[in-house]
Amino acid sequence: MAYDWSGGRTRRLRRMKLGVVASSLILLALVASLVLG
Repeated sequence: MAYDWSGGRTRRLRRMKLGVVASSLILLALVASLVLG
């Protein structure tokens, strides 16, 4: 991590990564329910 010295940026990046993973999981669940339903 290049920005370890400023903890704010790494924290923000981590939060963004978590948000992206959560949204992609929700989208996958919606698609799966549409296909299976």
